[in-house]
Amino acid sequence: MSRQLSKLGVVVGLAWSLMSNSSSGAQTVTLTDEASIDKVVAAMTLEEKAKFIAGVGMANPELRINGAAGGTYPIPRLGIPQVVVTDGPAGVRLGGVIGGEMEYATAFPIPSAMAATWDVDQIQAVAEAMGAEAKAFGIDILLGPALNIQRDPLNGRNFEYYSEDPYLAGKITTAFVRGIQSQGVGATLKHYAANNQETDRQSINEIISERALREIYLPAFEMAVKEAKPWSVMSSYPKINGEHGAQNPYLLTDILRNEWGFDGFVMSDWFAVKDPIVALPAGNDLIMPGGARGNAAPPDQIVLDAVKEGKLSEEVLNENVRRILKIVVKTPVFQGEKAANVLNSATYAAIARATAAEGMVLLKNDGTLPLQNVKTIAAIGKNAKHFIIGGGGSAQVNADPRKIVSLFDGLKTAGYELLDAEEGLSGDDAAKLAQASDVAVISIGRGSSEGFDRYSMAMHPEEVAMIQTVADAYHAAGKKVVVLLNIGAPVEMTEWNDVADAILLTWQLGQDASAVADVLSGKVNPSGKLPETFPKYYAQVPSYGNFPGYNGEVIYGEGIYVGYRYYDSKGVEPLYPFGFGLSYTTFEYNNLTLSAPQMDVDKNETLTVSVDVINSGSVAGKEVAQLYIHDNASRLDRPYQELKGFQKIALNPGETKTVTFTVDKRALSAYDPALKAWNAEAGRFTVRVGSSSRDIRAEAEFKAVGNAANAINLKTPWMTVETYQEAATIVAKYIGDDAVHFWKPGPVQTLEEKLNETYATMPDLKDNPQKQQEITDKILTEIADL
Repeated sequence: MSRQLSKLGVVVGLAWSLMSNSSSGAQTVTLTDEASIDKVVAAMTLEEKAKFIAGVGMANPELRINGAAGGTYPIPRLGIPQVVVTDGPAGVRLGGVIGGEMEYATAFPIPSAMAATWDVDQIQAVAEAMGAEAKAFGIDILLGPALNIQRDPLNGRNFEYYSEDPYLAGKITTAFVRGIQSQGVGATLKHYAANNQETDRQSINEIISERALREIYLPAFEMAVKEAKPWSVMSSYPKINGEHGAQNPYLLTDILRNEWGFDGFVMSDWFAVKDPIVALPAGNDLIMPGGARGNAAPPDQIVLDAVKEGKLSEEVLNENVRRILKIVVKTPVFQGEKAANVLNSATYAAIARATAAEGMVLLKNDGTLPLQNVKTIAAIGKNAKHFIIGGGGSAQVNADPRKIVSLFDGLKTAGYELLDAEEGLSGDDAAKLAQASDVAVISIGRGSSEGFDRYSMAMHPEEVAMIQTVADAYHAAGKKVVVLLNIGAPVEMTEWNDVADAILLTWQLGQDASAVADVLSGKVNPSGKLPETFPKYYAQVPSYGNFPGYNGEVIYGEGIYVGYRYYDSKGVEPLYPFGFGLSYTTFEYNNLTLSAPQMDVDKNETLTVSVDVINSGSVAGKEVAQLYIHDNASRLDRPYQELKGFQKIALNPGETKTVTFTVDKRALSAYDPALKAWNAEAGRFTVRVGSSSRDIRAEAEFKAVGNAANAINLKTPWMTVETYQEAATIVAKYIGDDAVHFWKPGPVQTLEEKLNETYATMPDLKDNPQKQQEITDKILTEIADL
């Protein structure tokens, strides 16, 4: 492996090395550690500060690593090296489409496929390999993971994201960040926040309710920030409720830093900052990729002029600089670590192949798989020889062509004889193939890329006709048809789903399609689960009609009902539900137990849920036990259920393992816009454990208690009580429907005031305070028990 350095980069690096180690008396201030940062900032000129926050862009001769995505501005006289960043979420990307000499790196499966493993240990292993490879190339910070929510299946960048569910996305992200940073390389959470479409991404205004923002689009970021401590966060392009993500103080300062305690630095997505004077005080520290764009002055010049003219405080600029420097002192380049001469590519390739197999989802199987007594396979479709390894744009990885294994070659290496056919074969051609082979394997491919959204989920009529033609021929010959989905996001399958004997979702699986042969042959038992719902057709999607927007605005009208939250709550039957995935074996769930019948959320008590999972089949396999929680009755509108835990376990035939989950206060909470806080209401909850969101095997109830958790008390406004139907019904039971309907809700009148007002009109109660109290206590008790 060679590391490409620009000539200027070498000069800058040598100058930094010489000056930072100088014993000259003239060099009195140098960056040595975090404690030295304040002195270094004080010693910087205003011009140096302005350049430092502006960054150095890709394909720039000032960049230390040729082909990287960008870096910081070096200041050798103060011992500040250039920190180099590059993508990405599915492997280290150097050169190629971004300019500079291309370096080959391991192409791992796309992030959606990683999430489909539901295996945090496997994802951490991927990230450790990616971090080690980045470090070997001389990279200091990776621009990944990408963890935006898969709001709509037409988003062109969904392949780069993990899931429609924030809990699953958060857990996968946390493992990924830990893996990268265990290698001494920084991770970057991107794109904060709600970067959920490519259409008009630089200017679109997303209208998102506070509750949807807090419950759907922010929790994965929050979890990763709190649990994995990423070095950096990348701000996003779109406007959120009128303010660009890269210039949004509510997101970047109020929530990210003040609420979550983020202690790294924020860099913008490339060219996301529209006004540096707004972005810097908002909390965006590094404006990437520096340099001028269009007719605008370069950001460093804008900042320099703004400080001189009093439009921007120099102390704000100093704080931006400090935050970046706190990370600079952690980086490999600052620590003096050298790029490696040799990459452990064989180890990384093995991890990529294992992860690809682990993430494949068996959607349908009537006993066709694993292949048995099969010698000859008809590999049909152009993707058999040209398997799509990943998505395009910043997540594209430059895999070594010598290490890319096609599906065709992978099957041959596994010992199968191959016949190949193009997609436009006739009925006679298909009949001849059926006579000459034992099984048909049809490959359906779809490209994915940053920069544009898909226009449809529909498959091409010729593809549907081809599947039907092949199925007719093979079924007439008493043989089977397997369809492989080499895709990055859902496609419509209802027209042909029933005619295929087996369907395997392979995703865009990275550089080695031998992993497909591993699963088809039974060498690997598939254990992937869907991280996103596959609808029957696009009109089922909750954001249908609200994507990608109109006249520069998109309304998130579905609110919190994204993905399975919508399908499960509204009774809409998808083709394949969230969390679904078959195995070559079967699993049973028994003995669901709770550690206690109730938990006090005011005391931050937790509840332990345990269940036995048994491999009731004849082969070893892995199962993902999924925990969902349902709020039996809530003042706020709540989804039917929400994922709050999962574990992947390996079981031999006949083996039983006990899976344990911990339920805490946050798992019961919803974000209450009126309280401007997460709130766990008192009342009854149901825990559900199963193999998917639609395959619940066991459930049990428990009660949450605690005064502060009571959503409704005597001081609650009656308007709030009235909108909570179950609570209003309880009140009416004791004082009568007429009294309830007679009440006229006031803006500040409380439940207590309303009750007292009503008691005063009731002859048997108005002079009986003891009876009044008894009724009041019963009302509150029953409401708390909802």
